[in-house]
Amino acid sequence: MRLFKGINSFCGVEYDILIAYTIIMDERKKRIDELEREKQEALASLNTLLENFGESLYSRTKDMQVNFDDIGYYKDYLNNIASTNAAIGKVEEKNRRFKELEDAIENKEREEKDRLREMAVVYRKLGKALLENNAFNDFTSSFREQADALSSKLESLENRIMELEAKDGGNVFTWIGKSAQGLVLKSFLSKAQESQEQLYHNVGERFSARESDGAQSGEEGDIASLRAEINKLLEVSRAAMDELSVLKDERRMISAGFGVDGNPQKQIQSLKNRINEIRENLRNLYRTFGAQAAGIMDSEILPERKYFIDTIVTAEDSEIIGRAVKMNQTIIEYESTIGKLSASLAIDEENAKIEKFQRSIEEKNSRIDELKKAIDDLEDSVRDSQAYIQELKKQL
Repeated sequence: MRLFKGINSFCGVEYDILIAYTIIMDERKKRIDELEREKQEALASLNTLLENFGESLYSRTKDMQVNFDDIGYYKDYLNNIASTNAAIGKVEEKNRRFKELEDAIENKEREEKDRLREMAVVYRKLGKALLENNAFNDFTSSFREQADALSSKLESLENRIMELEAKDGGNVFTWIGKSAQGLVLKSFLSKAQESQEQLYHNVGERFSARESDGAQSGEEGDIASLRAEINKLLEVSRAAMDELSVLKDERRMISAGFGVDGNPQKQIQSLKNRINEIRENLRNLYRTFGAQAAGIMDSEILPERKYFIDTIVTAEDSEIIGRAVKMNQTIIEYESTIGKLSASLAIDEENAKIEKFQRSIEEKNSRIDELKKAIDDLEDSVRDSQAYIQELKKQL
């Protein structure tokens, strides 16, 4: 019982140590996270300061003739941004014009449909007038048989419908039969009327297509007026179709310039993505130049580069340089503290591994001792058995 109490007491001490060690580890990790967050905030502020400073310095080199690659990159990037913005403007202008053309084409096509419907009405009026005017029998003779047949059919259908509607009396079945027959007759009448209207249209259209010297016998009154109205509509239609053709050609040319997919928005977005890439390259240039001018990268600057920077940095820049140096030192201190804490954590983690390995070694050594004792006991048993066999052999 006393032994178990001692073991429990020892295990309790180890557990308390483990808990305290875990708390210390957690505090250090928490502190590292806080320092890392503060370092990132300081780094973001420093980068912004250096970017603005570097941009200001580069702007002072626009009219200078210097042989440094980054100055050339800076000028190329600015030119690329300007040309890409101009390209975006052109695409946007083409897109605006394309939409204008779409609307104009839609309006003209709608106007043409309305005009065709209006012309169809006039054609039918003209065709009817021609068939009713004996002065044009020479022209309408080829249509006369069909016109007379349709007139007779229409008259017959109308009479049958009138007779059917005049019938009274009868039971419900008679009434149903009468209604069904009436529907069939009205359907035939509607189709015959459509055929007659189409015939009038064909006659009027064929007559309007003939060349006229304006003095044809009998072409006066309503017929002359209707033909003049048709000619006027045709003239307007031809002018509208010419305009429509020009508009469609322009739309086709603009559409071809939008690229393979024909989507101006994708083209604009692609150009904007290119500008974003160039701006990111510029920001990298600005940060590097600002860091060089602030003395943060002295070890990486060649003497001729340092001399060049000294010629463009002014006394007014001293405050910015001082702030940059101070912020950079703060970041270095953050990194140093984080490095020490991280090393401390790593050491403790390695010590924990060592303790674990040592406990495992002790456990395995204890098992080896137990196995050795068991082997010794087995060997003693073997020797005892061998001696007993020898004694038994003497009795044989």
